[in-house]
Amino acid sequence: MRLELDDIREEAPNLTPLIDVVFLLLVFFLVATTFADQEVEMDLELPQAAHGDEPGDDDLLVIHVQADGTLRLDGREITLAGLQQALRTVAERAGQDGREVLIRGDTHVQLGRVVEAFDACLGASLTRVSIAAEPAGGARSGD
Repeated sequence: MRLELDDIREEAPNLTPLIDVVFLLLVFFLVATTFADQEVEMDLELPQAAHGDEPGDDDLLVIHVQADGTLRLDGREITLAGLQQALRTVAERAGQDGREVLIRGDTHVQLGRVVEAFDACLGASLTRVSIAAEPAGGARSGD
């Protein structure tokens, strides 16, 4: 009896799931490094606090006050007047409950600049405002 070699096929492992996993890992690391780069670009040294809670809202509006007094809203540089207008727009869209705002001020910035950002939030009727700090001595972040 003669064996037909054309009928025998070699089975190769399916690489599609492996390629999917590698692709997802690649996307994860690209996104993670993008967020890390934005944080490094801000070059903020937050003050330390021993008491406080983590902000609870995922839809957090972040205002950065850099050491030179520069204001940034969601990563873009903005003037105080521009910040006030942007916050009014955010407050109008957010409705009665408002939106939670986190002010991240550098340790070396003048307190008056952080107060201006805080006042801009209150002027726009945004009352859920927190100030970020690094945990001191293993405590949780003071906001």
